[in-house]
Amino acid sequence: MRFFTIFLVAVMTCLIQGCTPTVKVTGPLIKKIDAEELSRLVINFSTKMKIEKHLELEDSWAAYDDYIDKICLRYSSQRLLTVYDARLLMVELVEEFLYRLNNHTVLSFELDHFPFTADDLDVRINFESFAGVFIDNQYVGLTWLQAGCVHYYAFNRKNIDIDWSHQRFEPYFKSKELALLKRQADLPFIEKRDVEKPPKKPNTFLYDRYTPSLYH
Repeated sequence: MRFFTIFLVAVMTCLIQGCTPTVKVTGPLIKKIDAEELSRLVINFSTKMKIEKHLELEDSWAAYDDYIDKICLRYSSQRLLTVYDARLLMVELVEEFLYRLNNHTVLSFELDHFPFTADDLDVRINFESFAGVFIDNQYVGLTWLQAGCVHYYAFNRKNIDIDWSHQRFEPYFKSKELALLKRQADLPFIEKRDVEKPPKKPNTFLYDRYTPSLYH
């Protein structure tokens, strides 16, 4: 009797599965995110960063389902910067990228929420100068915006055999506040030097960070 019951259950299961209709996907797939337009934005922006900030785009990607949730950017640079200058560089990069993204005629409608802020970006700048590695490893070797906070690591932080205490982090809004204050403090002296001894040609390495259009 027990064997007959098991047999009957097995037969009924097969019959039920056999009656289940097969779902077939028909029609074109819906393109929810314009990946080509996002790539164009990142490449065009990074080209400007390479020329003006000496940053090389190493990698980038976006996390999305129906809408874009997060954008990650990875840069490298041979510049040798203190915490003050690395902070200003990060703020300028983030602010201009957010401005372009939030004002984009296509991508701004594909964001999970509007406007995107620094909390929605993951930006890392890896400084690779040999001067920082072999001469003065107290310069910033890596700066990383992650989860709304900016982390600054000295060059020796990359060496796992050395104490990892040479690092600091701060909320992005504090980094932006301090960067703007430093910019305001530096401008009068830069302008005075330009009047007394105008350069033969523009030196973007020294003066690109004082571009006022990013903060208007």
